Amino acid sequence: MILVLDLGSSSTRATLYDAQGYSVPGLSARAEVRFATGEDGRSEDDPLAAFDRVVAVLDELHARLPDHAAPITDLGVSAYACSLVCLDARGEPLTPVYTYADTRCADDARALRERCDELQALQRTGCRIRANYLPAKLAWIARTQAEAFRATRWFASLSDFVCFRLFGRMQSGISIASWTGLLNRRTSDWDEEWLEVLGMARSALPPIARPSERLEGLRPEWAARWPRFRFIRGHPPVGDGAAANIGSDCVDASRIAVTVGSTAALRIVRPLVPGAAPFALPPALWAYRVDHARELIGGATTEGGNVFAWARRTLNLPGDDELEARVAGLAPDAHGLTVLPTLAGERSPGYAEDIRGTLHGLSLDTDPIEIVRALMEGIAYRLAHICDALRASGAAHRDAVLVGSGGALQASPTWCQIIADATGLPLRLTDVSEATSRGAALLICGRADGDGHPSARLVTYHPIKSHHEIYRAAMARQEALYAQLVRSDR
Repeated sequence: MILVLDLGSSSTRATLYDAQGYSVPGLSARAEVRFATGEDGRSEDDPLAAFDRVVAVLDELHARLPDHAAPITDLGVSAYACSLVCLDARGEPLTPVYTYADTRCADDARALRERCDELQALQRTGCRIRANYLPAKLAWIARTQAEAFRATRWFASLSDFVCFRLFGRMQSGISIASWTGLLNRRTSDWDEEWLEVLGMARSALPPIARPSERLEGLRPEWAARWPRFRFIRGHPPVGDGAAANIGSDCVDASRIAVTVGSTAALRIVRPLVPGAAPFALPPALWAYRVDHARELIGGATTEGGNVFAWARRTLNLPGDDELEARVAGLAPDAHGLTVLPTLAGERSPGYAEDIRGTLHGLSLDTDPIEIVRALMEGIAYRLAHICDALRASGAAHRDAVLVGSGGALQASPTWCQIIADATGLPLRLTDVSEATSRGAALLICGRADGDGHPSARLVTYHPIKSHHEIYRAAMARQEALYAQLVRSDR
């Protein structure tokens, strides 16, 4: 049996899977996560509280195991991407866990972009020089918390910290390492150029697990607390986006995973060819790792269901069912509005971090339903740009299909159709409920190649040619507005 610990941004979950990668009904546990946030850009978690949540869900799951349960021999971990906590020589935290969403290092990111070639860094590491990634966060800590920076033995991720406390050994998985912006794509090790720029020793970062390397044996206090968890192997943690692709059966260039939760992303998995040069990334995309043999290529937006939630708070909208019906009743781009939905700045495709949302073309006749439809279409256009980059670069097949997941898509067939029409690709909505933890389990049991496990699907939304043409014209309007705002901002 396989236990998967999912360190998510909204909850910490523990789920039991069998050796074929199927979840065991009734054997899961969950604890809510709430980051501490602030208007200054703060987004952090208490590392000891985070580990307490891990202990709580493992306690609950252990207590619920039936007497006849098979031995639980493997532990897998999936985790939200790009976290940072500074640890002393004993592995005790010196700082909070800084999440990917903490933007207090934005000035440090700008300063690093002035010193370093950002597009060269993108090709070298798969990541731009932005506040989401560790180069800027490390520079910020060195500048604002010099004493903690000097006292740090390990600059670790949350998953590194959790595994260290469980197994007593510091080690990072290559998937988690790749999300930091510090992994060299060619060498599969920490990037020498960044270490030099940041003035850091390689030994300050956790060693990256080799392909067959595992953690063995829980610390004595945990082995005594959970005698039925006979973890022979602790597998290197994997990033949540990579695990979600595997869990939703998007394992090659023919299937593009599109997830719309609070934010949105499109991702494909492609194999790495030993000795070959890294895949050349267009500026709109990033590259992370699934494992030592596969790369995850895609783009992510700052907008998604969070913009819909803003509209729900701000506008006088009807209930969900009525809203969906009324939005569906509007013709594509019939509202006369041009929307940039970048209420929280922009990541992919253009990375204009300081740009903000814009609603152009309002009249006295504009109603809230039209605004909601325009926002949904505007987000779909940003996703279509990422999709275009995936296809034009050769990362994804020209005739690929989208595989949709996330609560926002599950709740709105209209949005699914809009995304299919904007991209010009079919969108298949999956009903896999826990794609992230399922993907981690499939990686462990060797069933991550798309064969031998079911790909549950609900409905396929086929693009409508006439709608696609309307939306492409609307995308051109949005791009013209975007170009004007970026010029004026600079």
